[in-house]
Amino acid sequence: MHGATPISTLENVRESARPRAVAVLRGGTTVLLIAVLACGVAGVFGVHSTTASARGGGYELSLRYAQTARAGMDVPWSLTVRRAGGFDEPIVIAVTTGYFEMFETQGWSPEPSAETQDGDRSYMTFDPPPADTLTVDFDAYIQPSSQQGSDGSVSLWQNGTDLVTIPFTTWLAP
Repeated sequence: MHGATPISTLENVRESARPRAVAVLRGGTTVLLIAVLACGVAGVFGVHSTTASARGGGYELSLRYAQTARAGMDVPWSLTVRRAGGFDEPIVIAVTTGYFEMFETQGWSPEPSAETQDGDRSYMTFDPPPADTLTVDFDAYIQPSSQQGSDGSVSLWQNGTDLVTIPFTTWLAP
């Protein structure tokens, strides 16, 4: 006889020690993936809108817009202009033109009665509404190819002057 029969086939197999750093890296990666998955399920990476407002020159502006969004998603952009006693002349809204480059649009509602640009801003003229409030909606979604958000501003423009302005920023999640 050549010796006793081994109890296990693994008895003579050399143990290789896995470095602790590899175990920590694998565990950390697993925790990170679970956290990203949980955020996705909770809607953290979806569209989150906010409202900003400002007053000046007898007018009040209120803007509801997407503070965070993702490519391909519908986003809100709704501007409300109020003036106690109503409007007695056309309303001109000036908006940063570059902000809207990340959108695919279905258009404005209501449509402006006139539009022009100066390179930095678009100027939209709206006929005075019969009440003391004008609401302008921009029907749009983020272009699928958009990777970065943008900032801009919207102003009530009268006689070559911004009477009241709201700055805003939309951040795009990957």
